[in-house]
Amino acid sequence: MLLTTLCLLATTPHAPPVRPVSPVRPGPAAASQETRPALASQRDPLAAVRVSATLKAESTAAGASGRIVIELDAGPASTSEAGIPAPILQLDVPPSVKLDGREITDLKELARNEFLQEPYERLLKELPAEVTFTFASAPAAGETIGINVVGYLKTEAGDAFLRRRLELPLTPGAEARAAEATTSTWGKDEALLNIGQRAALFDLPRADGSRVALEQFLGSKNVIITTYRAHW
Repeated sequence: MLLTTLCLLATTPHAPPVRPVSPVRPGPAAASQETRPALASQRDPLAAVRVSATLKAESTAAGASGRIVIELDAGPASTSEAGIPAPILQLDVPPSVKLDGREITDLKELARNEFLQEPYERLLKELPAEVTFTFASAPAAGETIGINVVGYLKTEAGDAFLRRRLELPLTPGAEARAAEATTSTWGKDEALLNIGQRAALFDLPRADGSRVALEQFLGSKNVIITTYRAHW
């Protein structure tokens, strides 16, 4: 029985956010079109992975039905055995869209469902995947559905964490476009902490029953919060 471990690296309220290190730029002699893909692949083992989504609907009028078709082309990568049996799909829908299926909120029922908060979250065990919905009202101009795909994939360099964020316009036949990956809002939880945001002060119990407070590490260390999401 495997336990999935989720890690959150959060900056403290009084410490400046960690800035990503800029990649080293190759010199003029090494910057040919032939070498750039190879260099990108070395930096990101999942550079070849493609995630796409299409909106299928005849109409966007209130009461009309629609489908989201999600494709994941892993290229040479494959599903990892790092704890998640398949990539996870998370959906962030506007008020004009109601996903089909009952919302799971009861903790015991969530535990039986591997803590996947359906209908906003599900495993991508079969591809292409389809998510059906109904237009609760006609969408406003510019409204989109946010799509997160996260999980572990196995590559030649070892297990790698996949994180993709897409925005799907609410227009029949629309194709999703890449969105800022640091945003990961989904479902109805508006208290999610995104990359670069500062965490509020808190204290949590350790496995041995003692407690640790974030305030202890202000301005001195990064903090990793580890929780056991589910078991597969």
